[in-house]
Amino acid sequence: MYYAAAQQMAKLDDLAIKNGLEIRQMMELAGWQMLNLFRHGKIPKKSKIMIVCGKGNQAGDGLCAGRHLANSGYKVNFVLVSKNMSPDSVHHLQLIKKMKLSLIYYPNNKAKAKKLIQNSDIIIDALIGYNLSGAPRKDFKELVEFINQSKGKIISYDIPTGIDSTAGECFSPCIKAWITLSLALPKQAFRRKQARKACGKIFVADIGIPSFIYNKIAVHSRPSFERYKNGLVPL
Repeated sequence: MYYAAAQQMAKLDDLAIKNGLEIRQMMELAGWQMLNLFRHGKIPKKSKIMIVCGKGNQAGDGLCAGRHLANSGYKVNFVLVSKNMSPDSVHHLQLIKKMKLSLIYYPNNKAKAKKLIQNSDIIIDALIGYNLSGAPRKDFKELVEFINQSKGKIISYDIPTGIDSTAGECFSPCIKAWITLSLALPKQAFRRKQARKACGKIFVADIGIPSFIYNKIAVHSRPSFERYKNGLVPL
C-alpha cells in the first residue's frame, strides 16, 4: 500500500482537476462513500448524526455526506465553524439549505451546538483535512475538545482534525476517532503509532480518480478498490 504525504495529496488533487475531474464531483463521491461506510458498518437509521464542518473543501465532503445520509433516512444536523467557506463547499451548502436541514453556525450559538453534539450518536469530523498547519485554534480548538468529550462515536474525513497528515504529529487537541475515512490514498501519518491510534479503524475510499493519474504520483499507487465492496479498502 502506498502512503502519501500532504504534498503528494495536493498534487493528486491538482492532477485530477487538470485531467477533467471537478472538486465538486470528488466531494460528491466522498459524501457517497460516507453513506457506504454507514451501510458497511450497519449503523442504525435511528442514529442521530452530527456533521461538524470547517471552512475549506473538507466541509464540502461533510455537506455532501449529510445530504446522502438524510436522503437515506438518517436524522442529520450540521454545525458550521463559519459562513465563509470555500466556493465549492458553499455550492453544496446551498442545496443543504434548500433541503431545510438543521444548520447551526457555531460562533453564533455555541450553547445549542454543544448540546446537539453531546446528544449525537455519530459525529462526523469534517473540520480540517490533510492541509493542517499547527494545532487547531480558536473555534476549531473548542470544537475538537468538545467533540472528544461527547459520548458519540467520531468518524473523521481523511484524517482526524489535529493530526499532521505527513509527520503524524498529534497536536493538542486532536480528534480521537472511532473510524477514519481516508480519501483516495492512505496518509503517511497512518504509519506513526500515536497517529494510527487516534485514527481508530481506517478505510480508504475511492473518489473516482483513475489509475493513470495515480501513476503520476507513484506507479501502481492506486489502492485496489475493486477488490472490496463499495470501494472501501480497510487498512
